[in-house]
Amino acid sequence: MRAVAPILLASSLLAPGFARADLENEVKAAYLFRFLSYLEWSEPAAPSGEGAPLVIGVIGADDVYDALKDIVQGRLAQGRPVEVRRLKDGDDAKGVHLIFVGKSAAGGLPKWASGNGAVVVSEVDGALKRGAAINLLRKADHVRFEVAPLAAERKGVRISSRMLAIAAHVETDTP
Repeated sequence: MRAVAPILLASSLLAPGFARADLENEVKAAYLFRFLSYLEWSEPAAPSGEGAPLVIGVIGADDVYDALKDIVQGRLAQGRPVEVRRLKDGDDAKGVHLIFVGKSAAGGLPKWASGNGAVVVSEVDGALKRGAAINLLRKADHVRFEVAPLAAERKGVRISSRMLAIAAHVETDTP
């Protein structure tokens, strides 16, 4: 696993008096990319085939999608290329390993959390109680995250203890 410092750095990128939504979206995108290094997929949830990409799907957050496309360009996570897909309601998320459900798609959060094998990340209050494994939070001028390890485990994914150690909150009682 890579050092925890890049995640901590991403959480502190929002300067006091932060007003630029695009910077916040870049920080969220950086988190999504970094999370891949702290998740361990078991069979059959693991990417199939040597060199198969890790796939991040994004729904309801076009600005985060755009920032993430830029971040992953030519980079690897766990020795694999990273692919980003824009999702919409009704899409099949087969082959997607991590799904980011943005605020404008929050109503579909329970469906995404229960309907496939992907780890779900969101940015809405109460997301962990609605099935997300990771939730991004805006606290003052920082972006932080909370996690529900049991939600990830139901998807066949283990969250690294290093990631749990720096989470703002670890939910131990998930639905």
